[in-house]
Amino acid sequence: MKKALLLLILLISTVLSGCWSSKEIEDLSLNVGIAIDDGDQLAEEMRHIDQVSSSQEKGDLAVTFQYINTSATTPDSKGGGQKQFTNVSAIGNTNHQNIRVISLREENPIMFHHTKVIVVSGELLKKIGIREIMDFYLRDSEARLSCLVLVSKGPAKDTLQSKDPAVIPSFRLLGIVDNAYRSSRILNPMTLAKIQGESYSKSSYLLQNVYTEDGEVKFSGAGIMRGKTNKLIGYISEDDLTGITLITGDAKGGPIPAFEKQSGKPMVYEIETIKSKIIPHVKRGKISFDIKIDSEGILSENWKDSKEPSEKIASEAEELIKEEMEKTLARTLKKTQKHYKVDVVGFDNELRIKYPKTWNRVKDDWDATFAELPIKYSIKVKIINYGNTDARS
Repeated sequence: MKKALLLLILLISTVLSGCWSSKEIEDLSLNVGIAIDDGDQLAEEMRHIDQVSSSQEKGDLAVTFQYINTSATTPDSKGGGQKQFTNVSAIGNTNHQNIRVISLREENPIMFHHTKVIVVSGELLKKIGIREIMDFYLRDSEARLSCLVLVSKGPAKDTLQSKDPAVIPSFRLLGIVDNAYRSSRILNPMTLAKIQGESYSKSSYLLQNVYTEDGEVKFSGAGIMRGKTNKLIGYISEDDLTGITLITGDAKGGPIPAFEKQSGKPMVYEIETIKSKIIPHVKRGKISFDIKIDSEGILSENWKDSKEPSEKIASEAEELIKEEMEKTLARTLKKTQKHYKVDVVGFDNELRIKYPKTWNRVKDDWDATFAELPIKYSIKVKIINYGNTDARS
């Protein structure tokens, strides 16, 4: 009996002794962000690190990995203390090669289980399709398909910098996406999973653009990805992006400014709800579209002095906001449909669902077909709240 009890105690002690293969968190390289740049452009800057040959092939990737600095001291209120992140860069022909290059300089292997964001240089995306650039991370079992993908008009590595030591840049970028309810200039998150689907669909699409300067970042418009090539062909502005989210109905909030015609004084309409519908038509083989938008919101600011009844002021404001939205849609469609000749909204999907035979006839060259199609739009705006005062200033 005593021997059996002793054996039981020994068995339990081995089970409760912990995981034999565990590692301290300080010994792990927990990657939270990745920036991928054009190696040809950054080769001179990075050659002293990786001893890059001057005869590197074109199309090389310069990759920056951001780790959480688990041993950093907490920054004080004056901005002192260590940075909460560490950036390590490498240059090579492929993503996998760059990861192995890091192994020559760092004692701990990179772990991608916690990667939150991947930022790709726009210059690189003009040369190489995004499917090729993302191939390794789509295949790798460690990388999460929920990882956010962004484009940067400047060097992608700069988006992983911060002047504030308390800020982890990758987390900051992820957090900005959550502000979509405050701005109509933020796209629905484009994740690795969505990239995989978009890259095979041959439909054109948008990537949120990140502008950076001196350690500060800002979401600024979007990059246009042509479906056939999966390469970047240009950018749309922040105002154009508002037009896109109005058409798709993805605008979860955000101000729409307008100006009173006689006085020129501003007023601001805050979007509370928006419903949008794209309606395709096919008559005698000719394709056209109608866009219907209904929005309700708040008159959040009004600089005009007026003694008129609140109902009349609200009605005039609704008309001004409607006209401003129409101008935004006109500019957006001119830029995407006429200038870049791409459908980045999803008109193709609506046509495919309602008129599958017509879609099969035009799908092989849809962007070119779309560029010539007539599009009409109607907008209804209703002010449901004036804030803590009435409609009058």
